[in-house]
Amino acid sequence: MPITYNVYRDGRFIHAVAKGPLTSDEFVQYELDHATDKRIKSPLAELLEIEPGACKDITMEDMNRVLEQRSRIKRSPARHRCAIVVSPTDTRCWDLAKFYEAMVPLHNPETTIVFGDAEVARVWLGVDEESYHHTE
Repeated sequence: MPITYNVYRDGRFIHAVAKGPLTSDEFVQYELDHATDKRIKSPLAELLEIEPGACKDITMEDMNRVLEQRSRIKRSPARHRCAIVVSPTDTRCWDLAKFYEAMVPLHNPETTIVFGDAEVARVWLGVDEESYHHTE
């Protein structure tokens, strides 16, 4: 799958990476998978790194579909801080991520910020390389 994720820090940190051109179904499935993953606990920090070109087939409608699907989940959402890392040169993906950033608070109890640098995103989340070594 073009989006993979691992759970660390006893279920309180997700590190996800999106590679290759994603389909809208793959993006929706990632959101549903981690939203219902029983290993994940609140409060949660999520780092989603999107490689250049990975969003070329994703639309604004797909972003809305993700939010709609997540709202249908019966499980209470975890308090959540999400850092999305997008290359500043990938303007299409940057625009989609910024749209998502603005829409998420209307649907979920989380804070989402788009970053152009993974290190800055990790600082904001309060995670470092050590966080990747404590798996559940």
